[in-house]
Amino acid sequence: MSVLAAVAAPSFMDSLLFHRVESAARRLKADIEYQRQRARLTSTSQSVTFNNGSYSLSGAKSLDDPTSVYTFNLKQSPYLLDSATANFSNTQVLTFDGYGSPSSAGTVVLVAKTHQCTVTVNGTTGGATISSNHPGGGTAAVSGN
Repeated sequence: MSVLAAVAAPSFMDSLLFHRVESAARRLKADIEYQRQRARLTSTSQSVTFNNGSYSLSGAKSLDDPTSVYTFNLKQSPYLLDSATANFSNTQVLTFDGYGSPSSAGTVVLVAKTHQCTVTVNGTTGGATISSNHPGGGTAAVSGN
């Protein structure tokens, strides 16, 4: 049993790590889509601001403290990412106008060790997609509208 556990443990840990990166990408995609929808519903500009592995949603209230802005740190539990790098026309801010159109196209690259997921925002439609690259041989893509 110990030999079997010793052989399976690295593969299992690698799989957990990849799952964390992919889950973080799905959460980020959902939050981007939420801001886009809020921009449409309120007919006002809404933004997602990235800063050193965390991001905040303008005008959205925190889930823990309704007196503060919604902010989420991807480097903390449960995701524990090594980095999250945003690039929207050389800025770290994605803004949707009152129609839900983005200020620019861009990407957010999420990394944990050898695993990477990229959330891409279409500059015309504002739809977000996820692409991931698993070093074990798999790739996946999740589309958005």
